Amino acid sequence: MCKIKAIIVPVLLAVTVQAAQAASSILPEVTTAVDLSSSDINRIVCPGMINDLIFSKEKGIEGHFVGNNAFVKFTIIVQGDDKKYSTTPTELFVSCNDTIYSLIATPKRIPSVTLRLSPPATGDFKQNINRYQALPFEKKVLQLIREAYQGGYPDSYRISEADALVNISVDLSVRLVRTVDVEGVGLRLKEFKVKTTGDQSIQVTEKDFLRAEMGEGIIAVVVENHSIEPGGSSRVFIVEQRGEDS
Repeated sequence: MCKIKAIIVPVLLAVTVQAAQAASSILPEVTTAVDLSSSDINRIVCPGMINDLIFSKEKGIEGHFVGNNAFVKFTIIVQGDDKKYSTTPTELFVSCNDTIYSLIATPKRIPSVTLRLSPPATGDFKQNINRYQALPFEKKVLQLIREAYQGGYPDSYRISEADALVNISVDLSVRLVRTVDVEGVGLRLKEFKVKTTGDQSIQVTEKDFLRAEMGEGIIAVVVENHSIEPGGSSRVFIVEQRGEDS
């Protein structure tokens, strides 16, 4: 597995910041740390009706809710010509469909953020959450790729066999053979089989497959064999960050 680690970490480092800014899917099982805009209005979306929004006004936060939406804004203190933006993390509790979601919100100078609350976890959904809950983001991705590399998945994953060609190069035949969704965790892995179309060996790298044709929201690319001989093949694993409604 060392080979996979060496390949995946540089790719993840390049995309971690982008992934962190993506809209989040929030579950009620654990207290979730989130970054919110300290200057703009932030939105929280409930899969049903919002019953209540609880926060401490003393920490400089304002909020209200209507229907399935809540809106949160941090107070900006104006001192003469200067503006002071909050940097203090604060607890924020949302009652959504009579289920409590607990957030630790840290205000940062970023654009407005939309948080999406997911329904309470049940069945396979909950098993996946428990499996990945204690892992940091990069290790979640590595765990999924390790399972794909070894060819064994937990029963709680949703596995879809496929047979679809992807055109990215006249020198390569790229075929999607399998899609693996880890519901509740927001990760999807795609496994491709890559062959040469000619009679010469071809050298490939992860960057060759970091393309829109290979997937959306790509956060990691792993190539099993970087040298593909005529008649041989290589597996390519693409990991995407996905919303739970896709």
